[in-house]
Amino acid sequence: MTTTRTLLLLRHATAEPARPGHRDADRRLSPRGEVEADGVGAFLRDRGVLPDRVLCSPATRTRQTLERLGLDVPVELVPLLYQAGSDEVLELVAAADVGTVLVVGHAPAVPGVVYDVADPGTSSPAASAAVADRFPPATLARLEVAGDWSDPSTARLVEVRLPAGSEGRLLR
Repeated sequence: MTTTRTLLLLRHATAEPARPGHRDADRRLSPRGEVEADGVGAFLRDRGVLPDRVLCSPATRTRQTLERLGLDVPVELVPLLYQAGSDEVLELVAAADVGTVLVVGHAPAVPGVVYDVADPGTSSPAASAAVADRFPPATLARLEVAGDWSDPSTARLVEVRLPAGSEGRLLR
């Protein structure tokens, strides 16, 4: 029997604008972003979708997003995630070697993983259409991968949760 693994990809919630004289990595969540992150956390907890491990960029906005999710699971801050490409994200996921991984990161890497591995033939048409040309802050994508993480090239995009305040909008 083939094991199905779950990959959760979350772009950090809405951050404050860049401030002159401050590093991009130090940008904090905006009040809107705090509400968005709270909503994603409630969604995950209410559905019982809890990762075995979280891989998170060390940027302030990603760490704040993760904190507001309210998940009690192992977390690894991964400096590479701050400027990673989709290939590097997939390598990190493969190394995690657990059943469900949540990646909290940035664009373009997080949406890039979805675009690179979601199989259009088996993925949800509504979820695929929802992120076809956009992946706003606080968007959560859930993909299922048959087998191990070594070849996620035929992952199935099961659902996408788009931000809409604390309620969000779920597309399957």
